[in-house]
This record gives sequence, structure tokens and C-alpha cells, in this order.
Amino acid sequence: MRLRVYIFYLFILTLGVVLIVKLYQIQILQGKYFKELAEGNRIRLFAVSAPRGEIIDRKGKVLAKNRPSFTVSVIPFEGEKEESLKLLSKITGVSYSEIKEKIKEAPNRLQPVNIILDANLEIVSKIKELGDKLPGVLVVTNVIREYPNRSLASHILGYVGEVSKEEIKSLRDLGVKMGDIIGKSGIERTYQSKLMGIHGGEQVEVDAMGRPIKILGKVPPIPGSTVVTTIDLDLQKVVEESLQRRGLPGAIVVMDPRNGDILAMASYPNFDPNSFAKGITPREWRELLSPKKPLLNRAISAVYPPGSTFKIAVALAALAERVVDKDTIFYCPGSMMVGNRRFKCWTSHGRIDFLTAIARSCDVAFYTIGLKLGAERIARYAKMLGLGESTGIDIPGEVKGLIPEPSWKKEPWYIGDTANMSIGQGYVQVTPVQMAVLVSAIANGGKVYRPRIVSKIINQDGTIETIPPGLIRDISKFRREIDIIKEGMELVVKAGTGSLARLDRVTVAGKTGTAENFPNIENPLGKDHAWFIAYAPTDNPKIAVSIVIEQGGHGGSTAAPISAEIISYYLTGEKIIRGGGWQGD
Repeated sequence: MRLRVYIFYLFILTLGVVLIVKLYQIQILQGKYFKELAEGNRIRLFAVSAPRGEIIDRKGKVLAKNRPSFTVSVIPFEGEKEESLKLLSKITGVSYSEIKEKIKEAPNRLQPVNIILDANLEIVSKIKELGDKLPGVLVVTNVIREYPNRSLASHILGYVGEVSKEEIKSLRDLGVKMGDIIGKSGIERTYQSKLMGIHGGEQVEVDAMGRPIKILGKVPPIPGSTVVTTIDLDLQKVVEESLQRRGLPGAIVVMDPRNGDILAMASYPNFDPNSFAKGITPREWRELLSPKKPLLNRAISAVYPPGSTFKIAVALAALAERVVDKDTIFYCPGSMMVGNRRFKCWTSHGRIDFLTAIARSCDVAFYTIGLKLGAERIARYAKMLGLGESTGIDIPGEVKGLIPEPSWKKEPWYIGDTANMSIGQGYVQVTPVQMAVLVSAIANGGKVYRPRIVSKIINQDGTIETIPPGLIRDISKFRREIDIIKEGMELVVKAGTGSLARLDRVTVAGKTGTAENFPNIENPLGKDHAWFIAYAPTDNPKIAVSIVIEQGGHGGSTAAPISAEIISYYLTGEKIIRGGGWQGD
């Protein structure tokens, strides 16, 4: 019995020594470590996103801003229990699998993962009410992107959304992290580094459920810079109303020919970028992926055969290469044999001179001119005017189009290819913004400007970064030839195919185009595209317009009246609505 007592006392003594040694190790040797660990469980470091900078028009009117919102998020370390996530799914309407996937992809288990960016008061109140059953679920007051004019200028502004794993790789140098909201298209994307600002942070004490108790420290975020655009909001409204009134897909680009400023740019159908800012629903996403392609910026990302508007480039080449002069006479019987094929004109013009050939858009005259020039020379002057190459406009998504040459075609280049090219058909593909650059260069006498949408950046410290106009090239050495073309373009509106663009108070010059649109799966009817390019006033051009209406028929009847509505409002302040009527090519 005594031995057993001794053994028991020895065990107790040994256990006490072990406990003392362990307490010494924990309290003294590793005290600092465990203190930091405990503090880490009690204190959270939360990033505070900087409000994005505003986007405003040339007169200071707001195009994009921020508004207060509630963000619902989950801290993975504390909130990934199945029962709590299913309850959160029931409250928010976000599927359980989607919440689990977001938490799974989180790179930092102590950083909140966004579930809803713009929660309503009903969701917020339910989360507050059931907080004990939702560990790690946070509701914080934040700001969300808002576009007060809804779909207006949507393709210019673009939209925002949560950064993806692929995008974060290229944006890491800007301090972008998972969960951040970034620009996905338009100005929002191009000027992301200026708009995003600098993140702040908060040191927050939390309870056992991971809910904030009090803020221990705070570094305020620095808002993003204000982006000043060249857009005239009032003109943009008129442009979009004029385009939507026709009810057909299309695009309009309005440019200041004196410096390349984009005064308005519209693509129809359009979309509401607010849907992306608050978190787009599956139904909304399906609508955006419809065959009408509302996300496609047709002004810069869609290509079309230019039809007879391309004759301006052919005319410049013919005059510069001395193939014709303004007094050259043509005879148009309504068609012309090219090789063994008959190429038609839209009517029989009879005996006409060069200026009348432009005014009445005579195909036979331009077949004749094009065959004398050859495809190589036509291509050279077309590219000189900005066709078939990127204009350098400062929003993403621009495509180049195509100005073909014999060396480009894998098969033999036939004489008929040159004839088709002479009237803007065949393989020729251009964008509406390229045609705006072309007509601006004619209007100003030969300066090919890079289109500009943003003119300056106003930083938070008050400094201003000015973005000057960009001159792509100067072809004013052809001023004499350009003046002849301008004379022909004035005649288009005064007495030619563009008479529906005529205004009483302003002299307008323009060129119609009706581009053959061959049937395909997306376009089973194959109805012609309607084009019109114009500038005004003719003695001192201040506005240039490029318009294309898909399957709109004749340019003179569909696109030219739109030009009249836009130019009238911009130069006189008078709003007009002009109907169509058949006017030829």
C-alpha cells in the first residue's frame, strides 16, 4: 500500500512539473507568439475599396457615379458551415453551390468574399435578425457604380464587375485583389488605373461569430480620379433617340472634324450597365447574349461593306493620280460590261460629269474610274484616309476591317474584284468610326485625326492630366483634290441622293451609300445596309457624322434623314424629326 502511495505522489509531482514547464513555455518562451495568434482571432484587417472616380461629359454632366449600397460577404474561415450557408442562400436567393464555389476560390480565408453587391433592406434585416445562425457573414455599407442615364452611352462608358482570376494576373501591379470591382469594357476598362483610386483599410475587433464589434484603426481610401469625356450628353440623347426610332440595329459616330473629339457615339441595341454593377441575373445575361447582340459596339467592333460612301476614297485617288478631273464626262446607260459580266448601276444616268457622278452616285462612272486606277492605288488612298486600320480610339474592342489588294487574295484577283471595290463592295469592310475619320479628314482639308473620347483626367490632388488630340497623318497636300470632292458632296445634298439631309439654316455636305448585304444564317433576308456620311456647315465644318443602319435599305432614304436631325440639333438647337423617302443609292 505504501509503495502505491509513493508511486501516486511521484505521478502527481511529475505531472505538476510537466504542467509548470509547459506553462513556462507557453507564457514565457512562446508568449508573444500565442498572444499574436489570439489577437489574430480577435482582430481582422479589412480592405476598404476606394470609390471609383466619376465620368462626366464635356459640360460637366455626370455619366457614371457611385451610390451607397449594402454588400453581403462571408469570411471563409468562420462562415463555411453547411447549415449557415444554406440559410444564407435562402435569404439572399443566391444558390448554395454558387456561394460554395465563391468561398472555395477565395485566396485568403480571412478576407471577406462578396456574395451580393447591392443587397436590399429586406435581405439586410433578415441577416441581422438571424445573425447568431450566420457566423462569418458580414453586411457592410459600401458604394456601388451607378449610371444615372441607364442605357444612354452604354457602349462608350462600358460596365464594371468583380475581377476574375484571369484578370487579376494582369492587374496585380495596380493593387487589384480578389473581390475588387474593375472596369470590364469601354471607358471603365481603358481608364481603370485612374478610376479605381487607392484602397484603404480597417483594423476591426470581432466577436466569436466573426461579427465586427468596433473599429480599432482606419486608413481612409483615396477616391479615383474624375474622367472628363468629349461626349455632349444632350447630343448623345438626340443621336440615340434618332437611331432607336428606326427600330433597326446600327451605329452612329459624331465627330468634331477640327480635332477628332467624339461628340456622340451610339450603337443599337444597347444595354443598361447598372445590371452589371449590382450583379447581373441569369435572365439578364441571356437577354444580352441574344441574336441582336446588344453588347456589341457596332460603332467600332462591327464591319460592313461601305457601299457608295467608299467612292469618296476612290474619287481622291482618281483626282490625285490624274485619272480624272472635275470636268471629266461619263456616259451611264444603266450598266457596264466588265470582262464577261454585266455590272449594273442603280439607274441610267446618261451623260454626266464627275461632280454629278458623285452627287447621283453613278456606279458606271466609278467602275470606269476604278478600272483605270487599279486596286493597289485605290487601297493606298483608302488607307491614307484611315480605312482598314485601327483608328486608335481610346476604348477597347476596335477591329480593323479590310481594304483588300490583289496580294491579299489567295485566289486570282479578277477585274470584277476591282470593279466591286470601286463602289465599296466585294471584300471591302469598314467600321462606322473609320468612316467618321474619313469624312472628318475631307471636311477639315486633309488632317486624319485619331478619335478621342477622353480629353482630361482630374486627379484628387487637383492636378489635371490633359489628353491632347492625336493627328494620325496630314494629307493636306491633296487640298485641291479634296476641295473638288467637297464640292461634289455639297451637290449630293443640294440636288443628289442625299437631299433628305438638307437643312434650311445650315449647308450640309454628304455622301449616301447602299451596301449589298448577302443573305446568311444571321441575316436570311439580305436586305441592304443604309449608309450616310456628312459634315456641316460646309464653309466652316464643326460636326462630322457617320451613320449605318443594318438592313435599312437605301442610304438616302433611311440614313440621310437621321443626319439632318443630328446636325440640326447640334448647330441650331432645333430638334426635328424627319421621315424617309426613296432617294436612290
